[in-house]
Amino acid sequence: MVDQETAAREHMARIIADLSRTEAYPHPVTEIAIEETHASIVFLADDLVYKIKKPVDFGFLDFSTLERRRHFCHEEIRLNRRLSQGVYLDVVPVVEVGGRLQLFGDGPEVEYAVKMNRLPDNQMLNYLITTGTVDERVFPALADRLAAFYREAATGPGVDEWGTAEAAHFSIRENVEQTQPYVGTIIAPVQHRLIDEMSARFFAEHAELFQQRIAAGRIREGHGDLHLAHICVQGLRPEELQIIDCVEFNPRLRCGDIAVDIAFLAMDLDYHGRPDLSRSLVNMLAERLGDDDLPLLVHFFSVYRAHVRNKVACFRLDEIAPELPEYVAVKSEAERYIDLATSYLVEPERPTLFLVGGLSGTGKSVIAYRLARALGASLSSSDVVRKEIAGRPVESHEPVPYGTGIYEPSLTARTYQELLDRARVALTAGRSAVLDATFLDPSWREAARDMAAELGVDLLLIECQAPPAVVEERLARRSGLMADPSEADWAVYQEQRRRYGDVLAPLENVPQLTLDTNRPSAQVLDDILAHISLKQRL
Repeated sequence: MVDQETAAREHMARIIADLSRTEAYPHPVTEIAIEETHASIVFLADDLVYKIKKPVDFGFLDFSTLERRRHFCHEEIRLNRRLSQGVYLDVVPVVEVGGRLQLFGDGPEVEYAVKMNRLPDNQMLNYLITTGTVDERVFPALADRLAAFYREAATGPGVDEWGTAEAAHFSIRENVEQTQPYVGTIIAPVQHRLIDEMSARFFAEHAELFQQRIAAGRIREGHGDLHLAHICVQGLRPEELQIIDCVEFNPRLRCGDIAVDIAFLAMDLDYHGRPDLSRSLVNMLAERLGDDDLPLLVHFFSVYRAHVRNKVACFRLDEIAPELPEYVAVKSEAERYIDLATSYLVEPERPTLFLVGGLSGTGKSVIAYRLARALGASLSSSDVVRKEIAGRPVESHEPVPYGTGIYEPSLTARTYQELLDRARVALTAGRSAVLDATFLDPSWREAARDMAAELGVDLLLIECQAPPAVVEERLARRSGLMADPSEADWAVYQEQRRRYGDVLAPLENVPQLTLDTNRPSAQVLDDILAHISLKQRL
């Protein structure tokens, strides 16, 4: 007997195979592309899009029966027409004809698809932000569009109950429970605990505020999935913004305080490296809506929104074979989101200079990136800075013998000085700084120590260590990654080890934390966060 999960996989595999044929469509199609999420499969057929819901049940999302999938296809069209025009067209059947599946036709209906007009990829707001081509005049227009939407969106009975502190806390707790399987692999235990504990504390301390917002009409039937990839910029007027792909499958995730909705967009701007635009947009919406509490609540709910994206990426990992390149990309995405969530919650008690050092291939960059993201600290990497000074593209790869080429002593000295200079700027502004470099030469650790003392900030040297066999495998693997800026290879590692040994010699007044990086980065990050004094940002 075939179990339900196996049957669902076979069903979707058949849909993918059959709808990959141009003859499966009732109109001419020259090219078909397929995109897959944890909950749907999308067929891009030239200028049209067909979105099919997977037969899955995640608790918060239940598409387990054909009738439920048909119902939510219709709900998707109804709800998304609130913020878009001419995009959502119809619900169309997938039928079986002659043993093959196709769209429309005389045959039993085995699935349903949402038919949409395709929006240009190069007009989506995430593309414009990522490529640096966004016209920032779009954000006042977006604020106008969203403010008008929230003023008109449904409220009152059937909606207000989703805006209580209890309802909002339930969603956060649900997220905590559903991500428990990924603690220790993707999520550091301390990150998971901080989200749980600090969320409970926030609700307890602001219980009256949530009641006030219900009374003030701040609870609305919103979008539920408002992030950059769902906004198409077809002009700079409010009505020329197409906002798509809202949550249709669960009113609890669509209805609630408008701050929950806005927090998704604010968080996504932060994720894409534009906190300035995030703050500006939130402030514009607060002004347009007359909502003085909005910035505080958006900050709080940004934790939840980042955690949701982390959860979605974790779920997606379960569907990808670890040996595939896509697995690495999705894993990195999951880690980035949980680290961003952490950065909203805590920061070092005092501005701190973190030196993440050790031999090449010991995992310094991975740990430095996660630490900087989790603490909202500035990050500078010697591999990147060195190439900038040398006038070489970061992605270039020209391995050279140790101490020669871009690794010759004078360029190395300039590199470390630049690292310290960049850290000085951040620390002077009251922000912590993470430096990613070997720091094998004790003179540079001493220079960092002296600068920290001069500025009156804390200092921590984090030494990364890993067995030689692990290092060799890592260096061999990353040699083929164009995105990795390091030129270090096995020969460089061996020479470093010969000159400096396996460990960094302790220096007076330089606190040092030595960590085994032959573990998931979540566990290493947990050790670091447990070691330092943190203060709450909420």
